Amino acid sequence: MKVVKWVILVIAVLLGLFIAVTFFLPKEYEMSRSIAIEARPGTVYNQVADLQAWQEWNPWNRMDPSMEIDFGEKTVGVGASYSWQGETAGSGRMEIVEAHPPLLVEYHLEFGGYEDTPSSSRILITPDPQGGPTEVTWTFEGSVGDQFFARWMSVMVDSLVGKSYEEGLQALKERAEKLDAQP
Repeated sequence: MKVVKWVILVIAVLLGLFIAVTFFLPKEYEMSRSIAIEARPGTVYNQVADLQAWQEWNPWNRMDPSMEIDFGEKTVGVGASYSWQGETAGSGRMEIVEAHPPLLVEYHLEFGGYEDTPSSSRILITPDPQGGPTEVTWTFEGSVGDQFFARWMSVMVDSLVGKSYEEGLQALKERAEKLDAQP
């Protein structure tokens, strides 16, 4: 009987510790990845501000080839949108909410089941004044809102999507460099 009491006590202490730690976790999250691309800023911008071109380097398309994509009425610039539905990628919607050619594109994201906690993604394009590589930084940020246990996601977001951002940036680099090399 003593063993059962100790097991229950240990479980209660671990559960209490888990809940206590959760109180101190942040509600907000942010993750970024960067890459240097040997292409003009305008070439990169055209790939990130056009949601049909986006599909050529989007890392989630490779992960979920069966994903269905529906484009909105507009596919380029502010107001452009698309939604997706897939087995691996789940469902969601993305819309361009800000665009400053050739330097910045910001997206509003809603993931299926998490519509009450939208997030955003931003691609910042920084040209080199000396004509060197264009620095591209892709950021993902948002809030888990009042979902208490979802706070754990805020500390795990980097490990959950960081690799996909790296793969996407690498594919963007290859595409933009190839396009920029064409006459």
